[in-house]
Amino acid sequence: MISIIRRRNFWVMLSLDVLLLGLAYMGAYWLRFDGGLDREVLHAFWVTLGPLIICMISSFLFFDLYRGMWRYTSVRDLANVIKGSLVGTVLFVAYLAMFHHFSGISRAVVVADGVFTVVAIGGLRLGIRLYFHRDPEFLEEISFWKRKRSGNGDQVRALILGTGPSAERLLREVMTQADPDYKVVGLVDTVGTTRGMKIHGMPILGSIEDLPEVIPLYRADEVLIALSGKRACDIKTAIEKCTGSGIRFKVIPSITDRINGAVTDKIRDIQLEDLLEREPVELDMSDVSKDLEAKIVMVTGAGGSIGSELARQILTYNPSRLILLDNAETPLFNIDMELKKEARGTEVIASIGDTRSTKGLERIFKAYRPEIVYHAAAYKHVPMMELNPIDAVNNNILGTYKLASVSLRYHVRKFVLISTDKAVRPTSVMGATKRVSEMIVQSMNGNGTGFVVVRFGNVIGSNGSVVPLFESQIASGGPVTVTHPEVTRYFMTIPEAVMLVLKAGAMGKGGELFLLDMGEPVKIVDLARNMIRLAGLVPDKDIKIEFIGLRPGEKLYEELLIDGEGIVDTAHGKIKVYNNADGIDEEVLFEAVERFRLLVESSGDNETAINILKRLVPSYHIEEIGFVSIPGTLGASSLTESDAAHGEKKF
Repeated sequence: MISIIRRRNFWVMLSLDVLLLGLAYMGAYWLRFDGGLDREVLHAFWVTLGPLIICMISSFLFFDLYRGMWRYTSVRDLANVIKGSLVGTVLFVAYLAMFHHFSGISRAVVVADGVFTVVAIGGLRLGIRLYFHRDPEFLEEISFWKRKRSGNGDQVRALILGTGPSAERLLREVMTQADPDYKVVGLVDTVGTTRGMKIHGMPILGSIEDLPEVIPLYRADEVLIALSGKRACDIKTAIEKCTGSGIRFKVIPSITDRINGAVTDKIRDIQLEDLLEREPVELDMSDVSKDLEAKIVMVTGAGGSIGSELARQILTYNPSRLILLDNAETPLFNIDMELKKEARGTEVIASIGDTRSTKGLERIFKAYRPEIVYHAAAYKHVPMMELNPIDAVNNNILGTYKLASVSLRYHVRKFVLISTDKAVRPTSVMGATKRVSEMIVQSMNGNGTGFVVVRFGNVIGSNGSVVPLFESQIASGGPVTVTHPEVTRYFMTIPEAVMLVLKAGAMGKGGELFLLDMGEPVKIVDLARNMIRLAGLVPDKDIKIEFIGLRPGEKLYEELLIDGEGIVDTAHGKIKVYNNADGIDEEVLFEAVERFRLLVESSGDNETAINILKRLVPSYHIEEIGFVSIPGTLGASSLTESDAAHGEKKF
């Protein structure tokens, strides 16, 4: 309170309020007695004026009427004016009853004074806001007539899609800017039930269905999507309705995205993730912070799309040391430079290394002693791994085995393996090798290190995703190549997936296999059409879509869990967990790992490697198109028939 009293504005507002309270009280007397204020009436006025002001000012102080910045007066502030005036009037009535018994005091004066006080005190504050938020046409806005504005020739004529709070905030900001980039010509509702109504004087012109007629009629250049929650179905409908119109679509980001700037400064082009029918992921990350803060954390594959985002998000939890491991020099250099600019008390270390080299891993672990390891390094390109099975085995299986073994020897507290939905009933070498890597880390659990597996599907924009391929094909004029009309995939944004990975990693104690809720699967052909529309083009007209058939190792549908596997809900609805480590025959598994090592070090026989994979993962089946036979010579190194039977029984 003392700091408020010291402010000059406090005394200015207090003086104005005292003046207005006196005028309001005099106005109430003048109204009650029709201007006939005789000596007796004036005496009653002067005797009670001081107590009235004291009651009112005391009430105003209680309701914080002198703490606000009145240039930002809101409905809440006006509500406080009403409450302060009402309570002040009640106090004044109590004073009159106790000390004057209402002798010579008109009750109508008290009622009229309360009304005048609300109007005067609230009007003063509203006037201050109008003054500070006036635009160059302020006088025109408060007049009864309007002249036609010429406008800025560089302004973008825009329609706002939405009539909720986000749309209202955007419209208000555009209208109050001195030199706005946008000229809003109207609003469009999602259903059209508000057609003909107005928001801040701007008409609602119809629904999404009316967009093809509204856009040319009002010569709109852009549609600004301001829907609460950015409903994907409405966005897709709007884009489909306007296909071929040349209209540009932009989206208003969430409040967290625009926290440091104005709404209009953060308007961006629609991105593919805006079209995914998924609820935004909202997590309590306090356990993640507790898990990572002041710890030594390593991320393998740190130069990749998943690994780099893991490193970015981990850095925000202030680990004492963040070790970035990758064998690709340029991507590692880029993420190292990026994170060192953002690091606040965290030592960021870039280590060129390879998970396939035990000696190299020993050197790094001995030097930096990581406590938590996130293993994101893997070969992920399905068709390429079909052509190079032995390399997939070497990187995905042996690399994981060596990294996990070194982690055990150096007493890593937690090891989190990033896996894939392609490990479920795999039809590809990549999927089968990832399933074996899951089995390896689960079998190692319980020896002082908690091994956790997190399995999820495709992420938009990752290395190996179809999205960059489609973008390149659209930019070159097409055609866009899709493998099959019915092929579907799960999709998630990279930041969203990584956030769930960190959450699952913090939840895991060891031995769990976590599954991330990927939402509804998306048809790849629908994905391609949406991307073409986002480019302002018409599918099958401007850009052709060609079906080229499934590539080696691919299947129509991906799945995160085999039917019949028992799953358990977790405290977070987006994460499921089940523990199947008990069914792993470690003897068979590690014998196979040793045979893989011999294959890699000797002949590199691809066919033998695939045979071992088939015995380790009985659900692994190769479609006719999905197997390229590369003759080998090390048939003797494959598992025996008894091993195969034993392995299939266990797995």
